[in-house]
Amino acid sequence: MERFIIDTDPGIDDAGALFWALSTDAFRVEALTTVFGNVRVETATANARKIAHIAGRPELPIWSGAARPLVGEPHYAEYIHRKGGVGYWEYPDPAPDADAPSDAVLRMIDAVMAEPGQISIMALAPLTNVALAIKLEPRFASSVKRIIYMGGAALTWGNVTPVASANIYNDPEAAEIVIQSGAPLTQVGLDVSRKFSVSPERIAELWESGSPMGRALCEMIGYPDKHDDTVEMPEWKTEGMHLNDVPCVAYALNPDWFEVQRLRVDVELDGKHTRGQTVVQMIDRWKGVPNVDVLLDIDRDAVAAALTASIIAAGGGTA
Repeated sequence: MERFIIDTDPGIDDAGALFWALSTDAFRVEALTTVFGNVRVETATANARKIAHIAGRPELPIWSGAARPLVGEPHYAEYIHRKGGVGYWEYPDPAPDADAPSDAVLRMIDAVMAEPGQISIMALAPLTNVALAIKLEPRFASSVKRIIYMGGAALTWGNVTPVASANIYNDPEAAEIVIQSGAPLTQVGLDVSRKFSVSPERIAELWESGSPMGRALCEMIGYPDKHDDTVEMPEWKTEGMHLNDVPCVAYALNPDWFEVQRLRVDVELDGKHTRGQTVVQMIDRWKGVPNVDVLLDIDRDAVAAALTASIIAAGGGTA
């Protein structure tokens, strides 16, 4: 069974991915590491505790990591996820006085180096923690089993600039370190995330199931109380619930749900208008050495059905 450390910045979409990852028996989540991104790292850590608790994994190690990018300032996404990071969901922190260990990078290194080739990283956030692990331990990239990261765009536009995705834009230097590290990499970018959503019909199914995790996910977008509100999160009530991180879990479970190509990926660090862009060489003309498995298409219906079924079937904690 594959073993994962999930690096995360919850975030509504992180919550959807974590609920699925913590409810499947197809792989094992060994720990969560948190990082700035959608919200401040302190908020992300508190949200990780809430998610683990309601998923029935209160014992799961949660390690706090980087509070800022390698260069520059963080760009939070509270305008999407609201100040608390999990939308309208109100759930008490199960350990509000907990002092989460703040050495996530060192613990990540220790876990990977203790069992080379056995631990994978699923990165749902800016890649700062992973990049620091690679820089601090030169053998880390060759010892991690694989890294599945959410971010980037090959054949589509960005979601924070015309060309950059949020996770890469929030720390381009870290992303470039990871992408050029030689570690086995899979890019789960906007090419597939943009095509994926949980339909309004499946949202209703999650709510009606009474599943604690299903109801929590619904509450994050204001369902059912704000379902008819056309101002707050309107697109999630018509197009469905966009959960950009969920395809990372789906790929770990079943790569046959995706179209994937081995391609050359680089990160633009200096462009005035293109900082944070993942430059993906789609044809051999530029002769870049391929370094990343890039996901380009997704069986959206199969993924949504599997996510919904897993969350409904799981017991979890108390809603």
